[in-house]
Amino acid sequence: MIKKKFIIFIILLIFLSGCGYSPVFSKKTNFSIIELAVSGDKKINKVIINKLNHYKGSKREKSFSVIINNSLDKQISSKDSRGNPKTFKINVISKIKVKNSKGEINETIFSKSINYDNKSNKFDLKKYENETVKNFGNKISEEIIIYLQSI
Repeated sequence: MIKKKFIIFIILLIFLSGCGYSPVFSKKTNFSIIELAVSGDKKINKVIINKLNHYKGSKREKSFSVIINNSLDKQISSKDSRGNPKTFKINVISKIKVKNSKGEINETIFSKSINYDNKSNKFDLKKYENETVKNFGNKISEEIIIYLQSI
């Protein structure tokens, strides 16, 4: 009986104490975005704008004007013997231009790409492509946030 209570106590202690995990993006940031201009692919722009709008507004230690140009390129990577597409490749490239309050300009490029197989169901293929582009937009916006924190 004592062993059973001891084991339950240990399990509860483990669950209640946690592992000390803290998300990267929950910390307070030391920057704000004064102006955000985004051009290029509309799907990626929508995701990036939604993520970066949280950093607009009040002035903090660092203030930035951010210009983002996104491009989405879908290519056929390989074809089968009849000439039908077998695999595709999606490239997403974001060119970032950041101007701080002192007038200094920093530029960088973030890119993501993936190869994937063609599917017989075109609806599923389009759904997969849209989800992939959305995920790339999320990853690029996270990289932009980390980049702005490091400037």
